[in-house]
Amino acid sequence: MKILIAGLGSIGQRHAKNLLKLGYKDIIFFTKRKDLNKINLFKKIKIFNKLDLALKQKPNIALICNPTDLHFKTAMKCAKEKCSLFIEKPIGYKKKEILSLKKLIKKKKIINMVGYMMRFHPAINKIKYLIKKKYIGKIYYIYSEWGEYLPNWHRNEDYKNSYAAKKNSGGPALTLSHDLDLLRWFFGPIKNIYQENIKISHLNIKSESSADFLIKFKFGANALLHLDYLQKRPFRFLKILGENGLIKFEYYKNKLTIKKSNKTKNFFYKNFNRNKMFLNEIKYFLKCVYKQKHTSINIEDSIKLLTETKII
Repeated sequence: MKILIAGLGSIGQRHAKNLLKLGYKDIIFFTKRKDLNKINLFKKIKIFNKLDLALKQKPNIALICNPTDLHFKTAMKCAKEKCSLFIEKPIGYKKKEILSLKKLIKKKKIINMVGYMMRFHPAINKIKYLIKKKYIGKIYYIYSEWGEYLPNWHRNEDYKNSYAAKKNSGGPALTLSHDLDLLRWFFGPIKNIYQENIKISHLNIKSESSADFLIKFKFGANALLHLDYLQKRPFRFLKILGENGLIKFEYYKNKLTIKKSNKTKNFFYKNFNRNKMFLNEIKYFLKCVYKQKHTSINIEDSIKLLTETKII
C-alpha cells in the first residue's frame, strides 16, 4: 500500500508520523517547500516537487494536506489516478469545484473521507451516544463557542500569509468548521441559518476575524455558534440543554458534565492525548479503504454541511 501525502505543513507531518507509527513505510511526499532540511524525520522518504512525478509512483492512497485553495486541483489529479482520497477539511471553498470533484469520485467509485478528527474524541462520542438515546429528553437549545489566537498557531510562520488568513479560502467559518460539523452530526439537517462575519480586529488579515451563526435545525431546536481568531487564551465550550437536563463539554479542561434529575456526573479526560484523534481517524479511513467500504465522513456529507451552513 503506497501512500502519497500532498503537503508538508503541520498536519501533513502529523499524518506522516502517525502512518509510520502504525507501520506504514511506503510513503511519498509532494510539496513545494524549500526548507525540507529542517524536517529530519523524513530525510529518507522520497519527496517530489511536482504532483505528476509523485503520481507516476502509482500511490494507492492520497492524503490532501496542502492549503485549502489547492485541495481541488490536487484531489482531482489524484482521483483521476484512482487514488483513495483523504482530504483535510474543508474540502474546498468553491461549490462548482467541489461538485465536480464529487462527480469524478462517484464515477470512479473512490473511497474518500474528509478530515473532521473531532468526531474521534471520546467525549464527543459519548455526547453523540447520549443524544441518540435521548438521555436528556427533548433538546431545547445548543450553545457552542471556539476561540483561538491566530498568531499563536504556527509561531515560526507569518500568520498573515497563512491559509487561515486568506480572504476566500480562510476565515473561522471554514478553518474552524469542526464545530459546525459536530452540531450537524449531533442534530441532523439544518433548516435555516444566519451568519454574521466580523473583520474588526488588530490582526490585519484579509479574512474575517470572527463568525457568529444562528442555526435552526429541522428537528426544531436552535443553536448559537461563535468562532474566532481573537482569544489569546484558547476557549472551547459546548452546552446542550434538554427537557430533563444538560450536557456541557469544556474541551481545554478535558471535562464533560452531565446533569439529569438533580444529579451531576463529571467525566475527566486527564490522560487525553490530542494526537489519538488523528490516529483513530486515519486508522478508520485505512480500514474503510481495505474493506472498500464508504466512510461516514465522505465528500457528500461534507458538501451537505458546507451548503446547509451557506459557507460556500
